[in-house]
Amino acid sequence: RPLFQSLQALAEDNASFFQRSGTESGRRFAAAFAALREHGRRLEPALRHFARLYHRFDLDEATPGNGYRSLVQ
Repeated sequence: RPLFQSLQALAEDNASFFQRSGTESGRRFAAAFAALREHGRRLEPALRHFARLYHRFDLDEATPGNGYRSLVQ
């Protein structure tokens, strides 16, 4: 959760900063940071879901070898 809270705060701050510039580049950066904020907001529940399930795909209890674990980390 702290990672996504930081992502949301930083994306919001950057979007606001670039929106105030009044330039085309600034508007494009602002839109990119707004999109990043939205992607993070939508991605967090999916990653929480994977975190609850990835242990099922380990090779065995002592060998955490699967791509889901790597994706979440």
